[in-house]
Amino acid sequence: MPRVSGFGIAPSTPPFKGGGYTWIVAPEQAFGELAVAYSKAIHRGVLAIAQMRAPEIENWMKENAPWTDRTGNARQGLYTEVQDVVQQMVLIILSHGVDYGLFLEVSNGGRYAIVNPAIGHWGPIIWTDVKRMLS
Repeated sequence: MPRVSGFGIAPSTPPFKGGGYTWIVAPEQAFGELAVAYSKAIHRGVLAIAQMRAPEIENWMKENAPWTDRTGNARQGLYTEVQDVVQQMVLIILSHGVDYGLFLEVSNGGRYAIVNPAIGHWGPIIWTDVKRMLS
């Protein structure tokens, strides 16, 4: 029986007739498999976006950190990391590479914070990327 498409459909013969075509695989199974494939494709796309944007975010943090450098260690220690969590979730981690990074983020009313401002700046950009990918 020749396949008409990659969706498990062939010209109408038993066992699942309907609309001039016969499902080689039951529709419930085919739709489930397609949903899984679609979900995996979305995950791959989001991972690609994260991997593309992470270096840009890191550079932005280093360029826009609001403190005055004394040693340059805090600025150079800023980094991003992309994690693929059990192939179901993508994380972009923004962090400091110095032990006093938390102090910079929370002391003085957040005056020297860079992680939260980076999230505020880049979150909408990444969301726009994801919406564009899905359209």
